Amino acid sequence: MTLPQLYTNVTLRSYDSIRYSPQDGRPEGCGMGSPFVMGLNGLVLRNVASYVKRLRFVGEWKECDSEECYRKGRVPDSTMMLNTLVRVAIERSSALKELWYMKMSSLLDGLAQSQIRSLTIRFSSSRSPRPVAIVPPLLSLVSLRVSNIDPTCYEDDISHLLARSRNLRELSLIWSPRMREAGEPSVHLDSLFGKLDQPLTLTKVAVKNLYHHDEGWCARYYDPSMTEELTFINSSENHGDKRASAFIDFKLRYSTISLPRLKFVRGDNASRQFVELLAKTKGLEKIYIISPKTENKPESNSTIPHSPISNGSSPPNSLSSDTLRDEHIEAITQNHGQTLRHLLLPPQWRLTSDNIALIVRNCPNLEQLAFGADFDKFSNLRLLVPFLPKIFALRLLDNPDNSGFRDKMHEVDDGRHEKMIGSSTSAREGSKIRWMELADLLFEIGKVEPMEDPDNPGKMNYRRSVRKRDREAVEDVDIWKLDSYKV
Repeated sequence: MTLPQLYTNVTLRSYDSIRYSPQDGRPEGCGMGSPFVMGLNGLVLRNVASYVKRLRFVGEWKECDSEECYRKGRVPDSTMMLNTLVRVAIERSSALKELWYMKMSSLLDGLAQSQIRSLTIRFSSSRSPRPVAIVPPLLSLVSLRVSNIDPTCYEDDISHLLARSRNLRELSLIWSPRMREAGEPSVHLDSLFGKLDQPLTLTKVAVKNLYHHDEGWCARYYDPSMTEELTFINSSENHGDKRASAFIDFKLRYSTISLPRLKFVRGDNASRQFVELLAKTKGLEKIYIISPKTENKPESNSTIPHSPISNGSSPPNSLSSDTLRDEHIEAITQNHGQTLRHLLLPPQWRLTSDNIALIVRNCPNLEQLAFGADFDKFSNLRLLVPFLPKIFALRLLDNPDNSGFRDKMHEVDDGRHEKMIGSSTSAREGSKIRWMELADLLFEIGKVEPMEDPDNPGKMNYRRSVRKRDREAVEDVDIWKLDSYKV
């Protein structure tokens, strides 16, 4: 009875070097093959592959004699043998619905007749010449994720997969950050979408590290009117030093597209363009504005000195602009307040009492909320929580440019946080709040319980039970999980 459950989800991880046990120093797989190969051997030889529904090949595969073989126009034997074994394992997995794989070209022909609904491809970053395979269309494919895309590497051709997989609804494209870091506009989207005879019908679109000349690709390659979720990470103008984008225009022109079904938007570029998107759409349920990564080091091959912007001054559209902050909040509350359930704002924006009042008053259905504010008194929390009746998780973010708020939170005596949070959140018996973060301190909030007042022995007070927790406890809560650069 337990065997089918045990093999439903299988992950095989390969390492490019031998690992050793921390207990006795023995190499992994001593006396046999590596755990990766032995797991693959079990799928091929044992009668368990038919139970597998989710199969993931992850990690790094170290090729032997690769430089010499590829220089002579031949694939190394070890790589061909691995590809053959993987293909056999996939063909034996008759119930397979989801597949993650590294670049293993010879297995692709075996995918055409499969019933895979979710496919994840990770291209190699090697520039050594190697065979380029054509990924065949998958009629049952619903979700596709392709990572480490680099036009200068020998990556497989997925244009046929995109053009002929008619049921594709979710697409995530993650380019290598190399092109953006080098200011190299070598990405041409026609190499991916050039074989389309009609725009894709996508409900979820995610893009990361895209650096190319904007050619109105939203309208050309997929139908934005069907999109429900949109994610753009590191794929628009940089904050601060804009030398990398001085000669290229890749702005997303929201004014030219229609997004009537959009419910979810996530990005790391708070800008006038993002305000335009928020003002153009209605009824968003989840908005995540992530703080962008900052790069202060110059390009390795550049002799151009830092501009004044990169040395400390802020550009007109920087996150330190109060005007930009107020424009975002106004667009959010006016167009999405009644439907909004999740809201994440950048920690650099230190919200005023007027900003917070505007959000609380116009967004009554908020369940998860994160913003930056320098609360120095717990009375502010006592006033805030009762006006958020559906709140489940509340984060007061630390200012990355100033540690004052974090220092104040750490100055509070042990146990006082729990006591004050418990009393501040117990005003409403039916309150749903469970998680609260103050700077980098995380607390789990339980039910209202009678507790003895330590200052007045014998007197019972009613407040919520509160305990400090580690960050791992909220890994699956969206307001923490999606506050990252992962796609």
